[in-house]
Amino acid sequence: MFKSFKIISFLIFINLIFSSNLFSYEDLTEKRLNLWPLIFFSKNHELNSTRIEALGPFYQEITFTQENSTSVRPIISKVNTPGEKKVFFLSPLGIYKTDNQTSTLKLVPIINKTWYKDEPQEAKEEQFTFFPFFKGKTASNETYGGFFPLYGKIKNRFGAEEITFFLWPLYSRTQYEEYTAYNILWPFIRKISANQKKDQVLYQGFKVWPFYGRFKEKEEERKFILWPFYIKETFRSAEGDFSEKLISFPFYIKEKNDTFEKTIVLWPFFQKITTPDQSYYQLDAPWPFFREIKGKDIEGKRFWPLYGYVKKAETFDYFILWPLYSYQHTSINYKDKTYYEEVQRFLFLSKFQKNLEGNQTVLQEVRIWPLFYKLSQGIPPDNIDIWYFPAILPIFDEGLERNYGPLLKLMEYYQKQDYVMFKFLWGLYRYERYKQRKVQELGPLLRIVEGEKTAYVEILEGLFGIGQKNGLPVLKILYIPIEKRP
Repeated sequence: MFKSFKIISFLIFINLIFSSNLFSYEDLTEKRLNLWPLIFFSKNHELNSTRIEALGPFYQEITFTQENSTSVRPIISKVNTPGEKKVFFLSPLGIYKTDNQTSTLKLVPIINKTWYKDEPQEAKEEQFTFFPFFKGKTASNETYGGFFPLYGKIKNRFGAEEITFFLWPLYSRTQYEEYTAYNILWPFIRKISANQKKDQVLYQGFKVWPFYGRFKEKEEERKFILWPFYIKETFRSAEGDFSEKLISFPFYIKEKNDTFEKTIVLWPFFQKITTPDQSYYQLDAPWPFFREIKGKDIEGKRFWPLYGYVKKAETFDYFILWPLYSYQHTSINYKDKTYYEEVQRFLFLSKFQKNLEGNQTVLQEVRIWPLFYKLSQGIPPDNIDIWYFPAILPIFDEGLERNYGPLLKLMEYYQKQDYVMFKFLWGLYRYERYKQRKVQELGPLLRIVEGEKTAYVEILEGLFGIGQKNGLPVLKILYIPIEKRP
């Protein structure tokens, strides 16, 4: 008997959900159904928008003129705009993007593939990775592929013309334009030789790491003994450019070229950097506690963690009681207009940012992690204002925000031009305003609608309702509307 009653009750409940004449609010502007937390539906004719939510924040479908989005949280979110389609899954690892020219699929670190929809006039390289399998094609239509670490061949990657490996790191061969390198039990044994006999003097060398190694690659020579205790590198070009580096790690490091000279003692504590034209001078003694910088258009000092600053022509940075507080501003003049950015950070993750173009504020961002986030962007009347509580996610990532953000917010506010929306407890309380029209809902318990020709109150999605809709008096009893027709 009890089971039969539950079945009958369930069937009545389903009928009420999908019976729009009995169990929803509708006027000339909008149609709404609120059975929070099971389902919420809104179709606004003035905004040309549709919103569907189910199981609180776990399912959401929103349709606007310029954007359609669907989310099944925390698994996947899909966003369609006139020029692009994006799908975020397993955020922040997975994303699929497609536009008029290309489609890209990424799942870090397993898949990375790009497709070209229109055959390009010039051949382009293609790559596909589904770790540990990979394959690709060069611009000259040469194919390659492999199964890491068993066997594979890679072309035009990592600065090499071709890389071949077998049971990596047991054996690999890397071919460059001028020479080829052979590795056995990488990184322990390596030998290089010139690709042409006439270049044998220019490209040669071997290493048995970490005991000894010596390489010559045209204008560059490298040598080490008992790495990293003795390392020496030199470079001299026919044009007169040069660089020298001597390392006896960690006791002494000396690096010199035609643009700067660097000396390090007891790395990383004591360091000195100078330039031949005296345009830059830096002293760390010891790092990170003390630093002095002097030069052309630059000045700085640091007494870490108490105080430090760096001043340049267009930027000024300083910190107080690092990492408690840091400040940065940038000012750039471009085409008779000044672009200004100011960023203040508190304990890294909390920040205040302000951007100006001329005298107009175009962005204000406040993050008090993990409590509060606020963003104001744009110039009225086309500005967007957002705030929510709490702000658990420490950084902005579109995939994380769409797939996880709404699950973590107890209160959220959104305003764009004349439209305002506020939600509390994932929509238990909901407030929306567009121009003069206001709607307030407390789940399915209470709805209040106010507008130019509407002032209406109902409880339990129409169990009882009274007021005026579209300029006409309305009385609703037991979900049955009694309206006075004109």
